Amino acid sequence: MILRLLAVAALAAALASHGLAAESKPLAPGDGPGLVSGAWKASDKTTSGSADGGPAIWMSSDEYRDAEVSVRFNVETPGARAGVLLRAHRLEKMSDPSQQALYGYRVNIDPASKDGTAGILEENGRGRLAFPSIDAQEAIVEGWNTLVASARGDVLDVRLNGVIACRLQDEAFIAGRIALIVEPPDGQEKATIQFEDARVTDLGDSTAWSPLFDGKTLTGWKEWGSEKWTVVEGTIQGRRGPKNSEGYLATEEIWSDFRVRGEFKMLGDGNYGLFYHSRIKPKDDGYPVISGVQGEVMPGRPAETGRLYESYRRGWLMPKNHTDIGSWALREGEWNSIEIRTRGNHVTSWVNGIRVIDLVDPAPQVFEGSFALQLHTGDGAGIDWRGLYVEE
Repeated sequence: MILRLLAVAALAAALASHGLAAESKPLAPGDGPGLVSGAWKASDKTTSGSADGGPAIWMSSDEYRDAEVSVRFNVETPGARAGVLLRAHRLEKMSDPSQQALYGYRVNIDPASKDGTAGILEENGRGRLAFPSIDAQEAIVEGWNTLVASARGDVLDVRLNGVIACRLQDEAFIAGRIALIVEPPDGQEKATIQFEDARVTDLGDSTAWSPLFDGKTLTGWKEWGSEKWTVVEGTIQGRRGPKNSEGYLATEEIWSDFRVRGEFKMLGDGNYGLFYHSRIKPKDDGYPVISGVQGEVMPGRPAETGRLYESYRRGWLMPKNHTDIGSWALREGEWNSIEIRTRGNHVTSWVNGIRVIDLVDPAPQVFEGSFALQLHTGDGAGIDWRGLYVEE
């Protein structure tokens, strides 16, 4: 308990320090690594995004959870449209996975439409999510306008020229990049829109996390099975053991309602997971049998990672569906994040900031238990975990 309190205090101090250092920095659209399509030319504080036969897209190299973006814009081409995207992702296009498309929350810029500026859309998704207020519609002027958009937790706020435009509560995306997009008017191929003083402020993470892992030892965890669990340079490493079978590393503490998150990197094939509400009993030969719900972690795209599987009972809690963007959220061969939240019988999961599952379970079978990291290597070398946190 003392160790955990010290870890919480250290985390609080780090978050406080992070909050004090939360200063805005310029977004730098141009012909650099963030260029996705079109032409972006920067001079002094002004950047011009030009579309030619398709949208011009620029994305930040950094990812953000909570952030605020401010930018001035000037629509040079009459009828052209643009957008500032928060928590943006570039993934396979759902209608044609051989191509890629942009996803995330789009704060729209469309002065040719009465209510087209300062509302929120889901890019390539549900469409319009929030309309701009009447005051905001009346605040837009010819030439330069100022847009400020923020995402804090599940709340997005937009201001246009200092006027409150809209507020949206949504959590389809909880993290991602910043993106700018320019689109030509209907029936035309070319368009140019200017952006000035584009800046982003990293607001950190509004969730009150407590660490599950002290970064040095497996204190507070228990090993089950013959697989190997070690700590190397702040990372929990799970590797195949002498039986090349199945093993778990489970917390000694149990939880009922919670929000849990962790980062993982899979080393080749295998089957892994982040269990919750779990209980483990060994067979006579020591083989561990687990009951509980698994947040699936496994290679492959379209992916099952982030979907929910109840061991030895109902199996998959929702039918497999590879027509949603959550199926493409996994980044193979890289570090990924998974996050799971339970509120009674309502369970939500995210992978790399993209919602995968949002389920109200009509007949839950388990209600409390430990978290457990699953290691079922198969032909894979194992899995690494870091950044394990929980919010009760």
